[in-house]
Amino acid sequence: MALVVNVHGAALVRVGTGAANALEDLGYSVNGVDIEETVLTADVPGDQNGGDEGPPIDIQYFGQIDIVRMELSRYDAAVLAKIDCRLLGGTTGSTSAPGTLIFGASRHYRLLVHPTTGPRNYLGAVPRQAILHNRGTKFSRLRLEFECHAVSGVLWNTATT
Repeated sequence: MALVVNVHGAALVRVGTGAANALEDLGYSVNGVDIEETVLTADVPGDQNGGDEGPPIDIQYFGQIDIVRMELSRYDAAVLAKIDCRLLGGTTGSTSAPGTLIFGASRHYRLLVHPTTGPRNYLGAVPRQAILHNRGTKFSRLRLEFECHAVSGVLWNTATT
């Protein structure tokens, strides 16, 4: 492959919040969408290398979680209201019952980051961190972050429909 400048294009963010989890347009990013890929691992100690105090004899892989961060300047407030409750199917302005299982009860979202090239369709997205949106005379900026987990062995694919 050639070394080239990569430009993916304007990033439209879509979220599965509609009827039967149909995708709805949340909005467009200000300066792109940041994706942080975190691999979960653990060291395997062994006497061959000094036990717990030495370097590992192997490393065990436990999966991956992606953190998707975005700042939007053009967004749909009605779609945001469906995310504000944090659990799919929740009611805006109220909280779900403590102890609700997000994945066990299918209360997670689908998240599609859809630039012109290189889409990422996350099947298990949860808005775990603070959602920031300002109010005032200047245009509003929406800042939010999704923690994305694998669902049925798939973290993300490139499906856009």
